[in-house]
Amino acid sequence: MRSEADLRSHFNVPKSQVLGRNDYGWLRVFMHKQLNADGFFRITAAELKEISAREPRLMAKHDSTAARPWIFKELGLNIIPVSRSEYLVGAFDLFTKFPDSESLGPIRYKPFPGNIESLDPNEITSESAALNASALSEILQDFLGTDTLQATVAGRMSTGSIDMSLACGNFQVTKAQMEIDAGLESSDQLCLVEAKNHLSDDFNIRQLYFPYRRFSQSLTKTVSPVYQVYSNGIFYLYRFDFEDDLRPESITLVDSARYTLTPSNITLEVVKQLLKSTAMTAEPEGIPFPQADSFARVINLCEQLQDAPLNVEEITENYDFTSRQTNYYTSAAKYLGLVEDSHRTWSLTDFGAKVMSSERNERNIALIKALARHQVFHMVLIRALENAEVPDKNAIIDIMNASNLGLKDSTVTRRAGTVMSWAQWVWDVATTQELEI
Repeated sequence: MRSEADLRSHFNVPKSQVLGRNDYGWLRVFMHKQLNADGFFRITAAELKEISAREPRLMAKHDSTAARPWIFKELGLNIIPVSRSEYLVGAFDLFTKFPDSESLGPIRYKPFPGNIESLDPNEITSESAALNASALSEILQDFLGTDTLQATVAGRMSTGSIDMSLACGNFQVTKAQMEIDAGLESSDQLCLVEAKNHLSDDFNIRQLYFPYRRFSQSLTKTVSPVYQVYSNGIFYLYRFDFEDDLRPESITLVDSARYTLTPSNITLEVVKQLLKSTAMTAEPEGIPFPQADSFARVINLCEQLQDAPLNVEEITENYDFTSRQTNYYTSAAKYLGLVEDSHRTWSLTDFGAKVMSSERNERNIALIKALARHQVFHMVLIRALENAEVPDKNAIIDIMNASNLGLKDSTVTRRAGTVMSWAQWVWDVATTQELEI
């Protein structure tokens, strides 16, 4: 078996590029397999395991573009199962982006049923619990504009026989394995839900396409593929359709919305009082100033650590981060005192565990206070309240330079984007309209 150093040299992998176990596994595969003239090759699960020395299910688990191996990104490739024992690797697109959360409109408030005792809406830490909560509160029913939804299908099953057209050719999928997190049926439609409790920029179309094709071929009712993401007390719902059933790449967003079970009581006046009551502290030693542009994903990372500590590889492979993003986001959470590391394994601090176990409003207040303890964020939020908007990047750079952070000019410019994004998160929490329905 070729050494990792030999593989890096053979494929001219940049020295700065961090490679994981799947990356090296696929480099070994590409030592043996080549794309044909049409831009694809087939590989059996047995071949994949033998060549890569990795489990095929791990090698083929590319739930977002960030999760794709380095060689796939370099060559513009994707992978899709075409049976229980064979995969297709080729030049075709298999991902679609989520819209910006700002475009989803007001957050809709749906009270959780008061007669339910076995599920606490403030302690939703798993995808299955989030699914149960959205069904019990009739969030899915409201989102789809339908009558009572009843659970019908779920779990692992076969795709049956599906004709499929990709950019590199026409193929038939025969009894490939797929999984449905929840299938709920009303009088006029079948809702097929893919549920996640981690945020990402995009998702693998296959997760919705296979269930959609399996049931749209046999039902007279409308089949509605829905992607549900739950994080920090918010349900993000996206309904999709396929303009051409044969083409996964024809996916199109039909509707999207945000819901919550706990109404927000945080206003700009609350933020103002938090800033007045929060004393600033010295910058933490040995922890770099944050470079993680999505504060929502910092929170989401901490949510993933509620059940158990995770090592760097698990965070990178399971939660749609690149290796570099894992470093940025864990470091950012550490900067706020939410997480700590030991031998490349990350866990919540006592403070982080207390924050993450709080209900939505208490959690967000604690997070705003954690930000306000740092001079730059404190001053930027004060400026935002004074001007009724988050300062632009140039204004933030001025505030950072005046704060004596000891950063190079180029570093300040890069970090200013993070500051602006985090301040915008606070602003959105305090100003986003919520509607009770």
